[in-house]
Amino acid sequence: MSKYKFIEEKVETMSLPELRVFLNILKNKSQELMSTLEIAGRIKDLEIVYKSIQKLTNRASEFDGGSFLILVVGPVKSGKSTLVNLIAHAHVSPTHFLECTVRPSIISKGQEESITSIFSTADKVKKVEQFDSVIDSLRGFEKLENIPEIGIEKKELNDINLDACVSLALEESVINADHTLVTSITTSGGELLKDNIFLVDMPGLDGGYANLDNPIYETISQRADFVIFVQSSNSAISKVSNRFLKLLQENNPKVPVCLLHNVFEAAYWHSEEEKQAVIKAQVEFAENEMGRRNFQLKGSIYSLNLGKVADAASYEGVENLQEEAAKFQEFEKDLYGKVISNSTDIRLRSVIGRTLNQLEKLDNSVSDLIGKQKAIDEEYRAAAASFDELLHQANELGYDGGDFRKMVQVYIDDDLKEFVEIVKEYYDSACNSAYAGGAKGKEATRALVTKFMTDSSAAIKSKFLDSHEHSLVRQYLRKLSNLKDDVSFIEKMNAFLKQKGCMTFDSVSQVADFPMVDFDLQGAFDVKNINHPTVPHIGIPNPFGTYSIAEIQHFLKKAMECITGIDHTHTGRTIKGYLQLTVGKSICKAANDLYDQYVPVRKQRIIDFLERQKEAYLGELVPDKEEFDRKDALLRSINTQVQSFKDSIR
Repeated sequence: MSKYKFIEEKVETMSLPELRVFLNILKNKSQELMSTLEIAGRIKDLEIVYKSIQKLTNRASEFDGGSFLILVVGPVKSGKSTLVNLIAHAHVSPTHFLECTVRPSIISKGQEESITSIFSTADKVKKVEQFDSVIDSLRGFEKLENIPEIGIEKKELNDINLDACVSLALEESVINADHTLVTSITTSGGELLKDNIFLVDMPGLDGGYANLDNPIYETISQRADFVIFVQSSNSAISKVSNRFLKLLQENNPKVPVCLLHNVFEAAYWHSEEEKQAVIKAQVEFAENEMGRRNFQLKGSIYSLNLGKVADAASYEGVENLQEEAAKFQEFEKDLYGKVISNSTDIRLRSVIGRTLNQLEKLDNSVSDLIGKQKAIDEEYRAAAASFDELLHQANELGYDGGDFRKMVQVYIDDDLKEFVEIVKEYYDSACNSAYAGGAKGKEATRALVTKFMTDSSAAIKSKFLDSHEHSLVRQYLRKLSNLKDDVSFIEKMNAFLKQKGCMTFDSVSQVADFPMVDFDLQGAFDVKNINHPTVPHIGIPNPFGTYSIAEIQHFLKKAMECITGIDHTHTGRTIKGYLQLTVGKSICKAANDLYDQYVPVRKQRIIDFLERQKEAYLGELVPDKEEFDRKDALLRSINTQVQSFKDSIR
């Protein structure tokens, strides 16, 4: 039920003066609303509200234009075009056994007979707006030449130009390339084209090329002051016709409707009683269907054979044709009397009904937009709060490094044990070489010791520092990527981002520049002075007098002990050697330096990533927050004024 049903019922009982007063109230209120809402047209996504208010103002002012629109509609081949020609007293609508009228046309009385095509290259939505503007030009609100994106071509009214302008070729390429918006035809006219009356001839409701799917039908259904619905014996009210009646009821519920039943006498062998019974049944069916839509047809139902009326002029001697022509004249006179004598009342009630209907649409559209704004705003605020909470938690992530440093030392201790085993392995090999080679003097001994140290260094580097699989630096970097301080936070953050359709923090970016760890085991033992080698970390001289096999092996043992650590049995203490004091410390320092350099960057990368996702998500939700807030405030202001408007007419 309409929100303004109680107002419409009140309007039904109003006298003519009361209707004028009420319409003036509607007009003044709509103009007040319009004057305060010019800004709406300059805010994105509020054009629909601005145009709705414009329509409201135009609807309330339609009565001032003085024009009267009679809409002629009906199924294909119902006889619409024949009726339009009879009313116009001229050939203004093509008639044919095929679908003829596929473009809407407006017929009016004029000093010269002409046909004007109005073209548009706009999209469907804009074409509807343009068609609405054409109707406004008839009402006097707008000049035809000021309507944007249209072209106008005026021609002489004749059969060739009429077919070209109103009909349409059957080729699909021609149909798809058609840009005609509406055709305006002026002629001398008959009784129903007097006194600023316009006849709007629409394509058949269920046509193949132009039908109810055309959005122009909705526009014209809102603007008509009077509707002549034409049906015939073989083209009665259908599902599509009912759709139009529903559309008319929704957009223009108070418009008067006249039913014209066009009689086809194909079943000529039937008796007159049988024919009349069929006609009566068809008319009653139509009347009931229209009654379901609250259109009252009392005194506005006619049955005519329009084909006979059209033929009457050509066959003057045929009596039954002349009788039908006389009946049409009575119909024309009666209809003119109803329109003209009641035009003021009809137009007042129609204008008020259309204005209230448009006010309801404005109310609904504003309410819908406010609801959408509210939903978006709630999502925006909730998402912003969630992002901010995650950012707060990211900033609170702690990295003291204690656990990591302990972990590094444990792994280094394990690795140093393997270093020692490698050195022992090369020590055994060097001792075997000394045994096999005998005593060869200082240079041979120095070379043997140097080779032992060089081979040990190379083996350790190859396995633990240079190898991609065993590189300590890379191992420690992988440990960094699984720090327990933030892995749970990243999992929680990614679950939230995935829910919002954002990118997730897939992996930790790898560091390109790794700290270098290098060493030379020769630094643990002075092999330059073979007679007086020293253990640098202990400072005990180690003279060797001879170079027997045992002495060389003993010399190698001392070198190995300097590298791996010397066991002082007389004290029971283990002294750390070069591997622990130099190599181990270097690796530990490299790993810890990597931690100190990488972890703060890791934390900042998480924060920066989260900031970017927040900006992207909120920006997608609300591209311009300031404009969004202005739009919201304006919508609420409009809503307040609309409610005030409604209260003022209760």
